[in-house]
Order: sequence, then structure tokens, then C-alpha cells
Amino acid sequence: MTDMVAITLAHPIGPHTCRQLDLEEAEHQIGAVLTLPRGQAMRLVSAGFVAGADPQNFASIQKALRPVKPSASKGKPAAPAAE
Repeated sequence: MTDMVAITLAHPIGPHTCRQLDLEEAEHQIGAVLTLPRGQAMRLVSAGFVAGADPQNFASIQKALRPVKPSASKGKPAAPAAE
């Protein structure tokens, strides 16, 4: 089972960048919340796309990557875990 996290974008991501980052091709605006596997989210952290995550500060990364509980029913998006 993949560890899923929710992130908030600090910068917009267009279709071309989505292809490069192996994301769903779409226009993702600033403030958009994406649910991704932790490894993929870390790629976005290192590229500077995650709001509140400083790649040089582990504590800020932990805070910016919000764990998502597995969905009980398949096909529905999972909700971010309560803090």
C-alpha cells in the first residue's frame, strides 16, 4: 500500500510540467490541493512547488505533506487526515 499525502501548490503547474513530473495532465492553479504518493510529493517539494515546504527544512516538509487516510470505498477521493 502506498503512503498517500495531500499537498497544496505554491506555484501553478501546467500540462507540460505535469508530464515532466508524472502528474495528471491538467492546469493546476496556486492553492490547488493534490493527493499523491509520498515519493511523488517529495519530488514536488524538491522542485519548490509545495506551499510551506522548504526543501532544506525537514520540519516544514513534515507539516506540508498531510497524510491521507485510505478510502474505505474505492473510486472516491480520500480526504486529508485531521490534524
